[in-house]
Amino acid sequence: MKICKFLEGHPKCSRVIYPVLKSHPQHELAKKLHRNNLHGGMLWFDVVGGSDSGTKLMNSIQRPWSLCENLGATESIITACAVMTHANMLPEDRLRLGIVDGFIRVSVGVEDADDLIRSLKDSLDQL
Repeated sequence: MKICKFLEGHPKCSRVIYPVLKSHPQHELAKKLHRNNLHGGMLWFDVVGGSDSGTKLMNSIQRPWSLCENLGATESIITACAVMTHANMLPEDRLRLGIVDGFIRVSVGVEDADDLIRSLKDSLDQL
């Protein structure tokens, strides 16, 4: 949640998607289904500037983040979907799925949230 709050306040992020956020379309359902307020480590955000910014973010992100197309490990992983996992799709097909050019997918691992935020801030501030 700490990372979501950071991203929501950063001028280079236009949208943050995580079930615990009230802005999430299924927030109430998530509150009902997720026990003990445990919503998992997967979140998404859109960077201003589209796929160019997504690529720059991937090129500048530092440890403790790992750049990877596979998500859900114990280490924190980040991917720019439009230029990585969904690069073979037509842009209009990606858009139908809600994947804009600056769509970033994150799997938060066991690292310290402040270290992860510091790395995100350094990279986002370069966009």
